[in-house]
Amino acid sequence: MTRRAVMGRRRWQEREMQQDDRPVLVMGGTGFLGRRLVAALLADGHRVRCLVRDPGKADDRVEVVVGDMLDPAAVATAVDSVRAVYFCVHTLSKQAGPHRGSDFMDVEQAGLSNVITAAHDHGVRRVVYVTAIGTHPDAVSSWSRGRARAEAMLLGSGLDATVLRPGMIVGHGGDGFGMVERGARSSVAVLPASRTQRFRTIGVDDLADILVAVMDDPRSFGRHYDVGSDDVLTIGEMMDAAASHLGRRPPIKIHLPRRAIAAVAPLIERLAGMPRGAVGGFVGPGADADLIGDTNPINLLLVRPPRTFHETMTAALAV
Repeated sequence: MTRRAVMGRRRWQEREMQQDDRPVLVMGGTGFLGRRLVAALLADGHRVRCLVRDPGKADDRVEVVVGDMLDPAAVATAVDSVRAVYFCVHTLSKQAGPHRGSDFMDVEQAGLSNVITAAHDHGVRRVVYVTAIGTHPDAVSSWSRGRARAEAMLLGSGLDATVLRPGMIVGHGGDGFGMVERGARSSVAVLPASRTQRFRTIGVDDLADILVAVMDDPRSFGRHYDVGSDDVLTIGEMMDAAASHLGRRPPIKIHLPRRAIAAVAPLIERLAGMPRGAVGGFVGPGADADLIGDTNPINLLLVRPPRTFHETMTAALAV
């Protein structure tokens, strides 16, 4: 699926894009999805700016602002004079929170709040936020409830905001698909997910293309969308398909009890320097719910659907 096949462009939108040469800011531009988004934006002819803590990790074709999303001054500098902001930050990695005892969603919400404030201060209207399928204010999972609070904050900010909620992102280097790939290449796979939990899938490059395409589409303003292909699979099914593609036998799968992982989650988080709840939220109550969502609303905007799991899995394993 090519960039131009993702979503229809109106002529007035094309003219507007050609006339607007301001950079597009990508928050999280050195991460798994962020790197693909940066590449897709550059390929589409956009100037790109990234706020990064380590400039050595940034694409050498982008403008770099060195700083942290928890620093309002750094965020303000990064947001100044941009045409749009993408917020696709992975807050489960090692990083300091806004205050002592911060959990992973405190980190994410604080960064997003700084973006919202800076956008209002500098007259930037467009913000696109990437969360995950399953986000809901009444979800059992603390992970999903936290993301829902952040989404509501953005959608209620008065900005031209859009939230995309992808399913399991398939691509080399991703956390979720990394578990699939490691298991497929092994004779024995240890899994934290339940045997029956199902995930809708989306290729990382397809998601990046959709993010680029939605930027100038006013139909998406003020909306949230679940994003994914038609394929809904368990981790075990993904693993077996990947193993078959690699010419290997399906691995023996050992499913760890979530309760056991949840019991030691605080220790894992402290030892790894991860924000509080980064592990616990993933394995806590409600974490085994199916993550399928409803992709019909976003499909109304797409010219072609995202690629199948087999297509994206094959591309990921070829890296």
